[in-house]
Amino acid sequence: MPKIFSLYKILLKEHGDPEKLWPDWCSKDKSLKTRELIALGAILTQRTSWRNADIALRNLLKVDLLSLEIIAGISDLTKLTDLIRPAGFYTTKPKRLHAFSSFVMNNYGGLERMISEDTKLVREKLLKVYGIGPETADTLLLYALDKPSFVIDEYTKRFVKKYELSVETDNYDSLKEMFERSLTKDTTLFQNYHALMIVDAKGKKWSKMEKIA
Repeated sequence: MPKIFSLYKILLKEHGDPEKLWPDWCSKDKSLKTRELIALGAILTQRTSWRNADIALRNLLKVDLLSLEIIAGISDLTKLTDLIRPAGFYTTKPKRLHAFSSFVMNNYGGLERMISEDTKLVREKLLKVYGIGPETADTLLLYALDKPSFVIDEYTKRFVKKYELSVETDNYDSLKEMFERSLTKDTTLFQNYHALMIVDAKGKKWSKMEKIA
């Protein structure tokens, strides 16, 4: 669908490079530390605002818990409760952080080894991890692992509706397929487009993420 790429070019011209707004998530040269904070942030931002997730991440950073290896080794998850409370769901999100961290460390020894594995295979494995659904899995793939897997969230659905790209706005898989079929399968393009959809909905001021790593 040519309209999808045309809209991307319009948004990019209007708002500029999203890396300036999302310096960690859209970075072209991510450190391992940055990848880990993005991965943990993808879970913490589930059903809450980025502002709240950001507070939780910074709380973890202050006490040196912004690490998959350290979180995977925690036996008493109540240590995380107060730290991530700003992100909500503080009884389930510690379990999700621990489940994901344990999955990565037990199966890969870290995020770096996941990057070289086939995208489809990693996605299938992620969807079996406690607390990880399609949106979070694709967010992890796209931003933490730099794999071209388009994210469908509420902003994507609003974008589709606003610009009348499809009459179907609730089917995750069909929307994902539509974008991936219409665009060159490129990580930077997918990251930029998704970020620009959020900027289009919220404006630059309310879309900006401050650098953490």
